[in-house]
Amino acid sequence: MGSGTRFAFQHDARRQRDGTITIFDNGTTIFLYTVPRAVEESRAIVLELDEEQMSATLVREYTHPDKQYADAAGNMQLLANGNVFIGWGRALDFSEFSKDGELIFDARLPSPNRSYRYLRFPWSAQPTDRPAAVAERTSEEELRLYASWNGATEVSSWEVLAGQRKDQLEPLGSVPRNGFETAMSVKSPHPYVAVRAKDRSGRVLDTTEPMKL
Repeated sequence: MGSGTRFAFQHDARRQRDGTITIFDNGTTIFLYTVPRAVEESRAIVLELDEEQMSATLVREYTHPDKQYADAAGNMQLLANGNVFIGWGRALDFSEFSKDGELIFDARLPSPNRSYRYLRFPWSAQPTDRPAAVAERTSEEELRLYASWNGATEVSSWEVLAGQRKDQLEPLGSVPRNGFETAMSVKSPHPYVAVRAKDRSGRVLDTTEPMKL
């Protein structure tokens, strides 16, 4: 075992496609009256093995700038872009590092939440219910609208529709989605309005129920 390659109470050892092994190294743990206490900083490591010379070399290691001590659990996930996503076990933090070791994301769940592992994957969702909106008339010609769609991940913009009848609505314009609830102001004397959600390509995802002002 080469310099820096020894580990203890490890989790999530995985052989990668390039032959290296990734490991979440919990670090040395002692037990005081059956209660485990980590006494060595936890880390994620990448090891290269020479199976002819029977030797292990430390390729790189990832440690948290605030130091994390995980006496149990933890994991290390290699992402497609070369970054590394780490769940710090019982230390409760989870972090993302660039391949070179720069911390670019860090978060922590409030106690008593615990997770054995943290993993990052692309995720999208479109709720089964329709978008929600409310509208108020601020003048004879102007409307103020608020739109949201709890759980939807693909909404890029909101388009306002208005018309004399609820089955004959015409678009007035669009605004970019701005947080959980997007506020919009438009000019229209028509009594019916609705708002529809669009993704970044302009595809309509769904439309609110028409509202009569």
